[in-house]
Amino acid sequence: MIRAVIFDMDGVIIDSEKLYRRACTELVSELGGKISDELFEKQMGLKMSQTQRVIVQTAGLDMEPEEFGRRYMERYLELARETLVPNDGLIELLDFLHGKVKVAIASSTEKSAIEELMKKINVLEYFSVIVGGDEVRESKPSPMIYQRASRLLGIAPEDCIVIEDSPNGIRSGFMAGMEVLGVRHEENIDLDLSLSKHVFDNLNGVREYLEKRFDSLI
Repeated sequence: MIRAVIFDMDGVIIDSEKLYRRACTELVSELGGKISDELFEKQMGLKMSQTQRVIVQTAGLDMEPEEFGRRYMERYLELARETLVPNDGLIELLDFLHGKVKVAIASSTEKSAIEELMKKINVLEYFSVIVGGDEVRESKPSPMIYQRASRLLGIAPEDCIVIEDSPNGIRSGFMAGMEVLGVRHEENIDLDLSLSKHVFDNLNGVREYLEKRFDSLI
């Protein structure tokens, strides 16, 4: 039985991957380094404490990882405040789920930033639980973040559906014992989402799938 739906944020709720890529590329370039598309794709789904170490080391930056991470998030949030909008189909999906199941976010982004961005696109009130990457010891693909979301929701993992867009995130939900639905977009077109039960082109496809699932229970 579906009793909860847990969303990843970056790439699922908001089209943030482009903004992260732009913020990272601009900052690394200003600091005299260079980041490849392959490296950027590999760090999708990791929390900032890991991402900052990987980028500083690989790009050869003369800077403490913590300082790079702070400036990276500042640059990203500046861009997000100016341009961020919800992904196509998000509001319709949230409206459909409202009153039927509990809805949560489990994202590698820090909780305070998640809340700020959800306020920006006027959807914060839809989510009864938000778990940020700063609240768990291990980041995706560890199942820890989805296990924490399950506990806070008070709902067993087998009754939760996860919506994800990265291999790390999909493996995290899968290892937590949850059904995972994958969402494709421009930034993950070449990535392996095969652990997902189904993969959709957008959130409208997810909504149509869930509508059929709920109809079968009536």
